[in-house]
Amino acid sequence: MPGLAVSLGPSGLSFHENLAFAKEAEELGYDSAWVPEVGGNDAFALGSAVGVVTDRIRIGTAVVPMNIRGPAMLAMAASTMDAMSEGRAICGIGVSSPQIVSDWNHADYDKPLQRARETIDVLRLAFAGEKVTYDGECVKVNGYRMLPGPRRQIPIYLGALNKRMLRLAGEHADGVIINMLGERFVPEVVAEVRKGAERAGKDPDDIEVVMRVQCCVTDDPTPIREAFAQSFSAYIVAPGYDTFFTWQGFGDVVEGVRAGRAAKDRAASRAAVSDDILDALVVAGTADEVRARLKNFMNAGVTTPAVHVFWPDPKTAWETMRSLAPKV
Repeated sequence: MPGLAVSLGPSGLSFHENLAFAKEAEELGYDSAWVPEVGGNDAFALGSAVGVVTDRIRIGTAVVPMNIRGPAMLAMAASTMDAMSEGRAICGIGVSSPQIVSDWNHADYDKPLQRARETIDVLRLAFAGEKVTYDGECVKVNGYRMLPGPRRQIPIYLGALNKRMLRLAGEHADGVIINMLGERFVPEVVAEVRKGAERAGKDPDDIEVVMRVQCCVTDDPTPIREAFAQSFSAYIVAPGYDTFFTWQGFGDVVEGVRAGRAAKDRAASRAAVSDDILDALVVAGTADEVRARLKNFMNAGVTTPAVHVFWPDPKTAWETMRSLAPKV
């Protein structure tokens, strides 16, 4: 399947197993590998290591929180990953969440849209090899120049969920990275990205739309869906995701999960996670069934669906990646 990618960090795989996973994915025809960053692996470190053991596959961060590294450090990390992969890196950044940014890293989460715009501005200048002095509302740099100079203008992709951030991705970035979206709502989300590109005088078809898809090849989807539902509640009520799911038509799920969590009632939170939202977000079934869903995402406007195996069993992760491989 052209454009099919893998999302690294499948549950249960060690750092070194992820390298083997990416290497085999490349051999099986996957287009790219995307490395998340939440509370485990450093995305740039894992991405750089993947760059050393592979030859062709593109390597992107999806996404690193832009607030927890200074702008110069962010540029250096992306440039290092690009050098280690010999020019195959994509710098995927996002505003992340207040928990990750403020609670875990004691950094500011103010004005996320403005911060995203300014961070992209600074990265563009740094990747061009310029001496950067920048006095923004959120991002300030005084006299930074990357030494040695960057190899190239590294593509910058922006993680986005709400309308304004999606439009900013189309207007100001080279691609957009989306998570937790059902294929029926893809056209509406992609339309916002295209509006941003058109506003900037860009060809909307040049904006790559990357989306992490929760996948599992299995003969019995029931336990997969249940595991996802049990672990999903924190996402549903996280700032940004709550409005994103409400936009998709799942406002009742958001409110039900929020009420259950406020009452510390896990059963009530689980009961609020409807079959409809699980149908939209969990792509589990036979290899043919999962391939058909991935094709639906692409037909709806996703350029690059990234297969993410969340099931905590290494064997399932390997089998899913192999079963869906473009060369199979």
